[in-house]
Amino acid sequence: MKVQGMALASKYCQGAGLEIGAAAHNAFYLPNCLNLAPCDGESFLYPLDLLDYNGYKKEQANYQAEAAKVDALGDFMEIPFPDDTFDYLITSHVIEHVPNLFAAYVESSRVVKDGGVFFCIFPNRNAEPTDQMRALTTLEQMVDAYENRVDMSNMSEQAWRGHYQVFSLQSMLRAINLINNVGLGHWLIECVEERDSKVGNGHTVVLRKQLGLSASVYKDVARFNEAFNVRLAAQDLGGALQMVKVALSFDFFNANHLYLAFALNCQLDNVQEGVEFLRQALIINSENEEYRKLYVQFTGGPFINPVA
Repeated sequence: MKVQGMALASKYCQGAGLEIGAAAHNAFYLPNCLNLAPCDGESFLYPLDLLDYNGYKKEQANYQAEAAKVDALGDFMEIPFPDDTFDYLITSHVIEHVPNLFAAYVESSRVVKDGGVFFCIFPNRNAEPTDQMRALTTLEQMVDAYENRVDMSNMSEQAWRGHYQVFSLQSMLRAINLINNVGLGHWLIECVEERDSKVGNGHTVVLRKQLGLSASVYKDVARFNEAFNVRLAAQDLGGALQMVKVALSFDFFNANHLYLAFALNCQLDNVQEGVEFLRQALIINSENEEYRKLYVQFTGGPFINPVA
């Protein structure tokens, strides 16, 4: 079974890119995109990666697909390219196999150009039966892994490159907020999907590397409102949306900002992306009847809280 590409990925992933852990049966079909993996069937990062690759090859055969061609050996924590090489980095159902999430984001930021994109799909907690009863990975566990420099050399042979982490969309966004707040990254949250529009069994986050992002944050609500209203008065909707996205990149869980992101995206003809922000606003404030009516109006269906 071949699944065609993804419109959202084609929109944001422009230029020269790198995919980590490409799967031939579920390709993005992006031009000028290299594939990075820990084994190519002959060479490998760790001996166990060869066994892992052989299992992956058999799995691809079940989909009547060849294993994707590997252009370079590496993984999320060991990307063998110079700083600022790529216009985008894309990955699907791979980041949960990394034992050190923060280190993966730091390494991804290193190889992506300023202004470049990190496009990430990761499974919802029900996608894999063995994850359904597992607790979400906590921020404390993520911080501990980073501070203790956990990497694949620390991993046991059991469940090699398995699902070391379990995320919800909201727990991943909390991690991104923390990464930005402590200065480990400069990731602008461009858009999210509660249910990815590729296969539908995961979540999507689309981030843009913007050095100096923290300098754009308004610490004072009154100053934010004043600057925001100036942009609205000037019909600078793109600038207003940028302000809101910056705020969400450091505190995603603000229903008012999420609503503004919805409204501005819709005015800029990004309705699908806007509705996803409205969904997140409703998750935070599920009893807001204005949000609920707008959600029904734009989607044609009822709001069902995915994290309730």
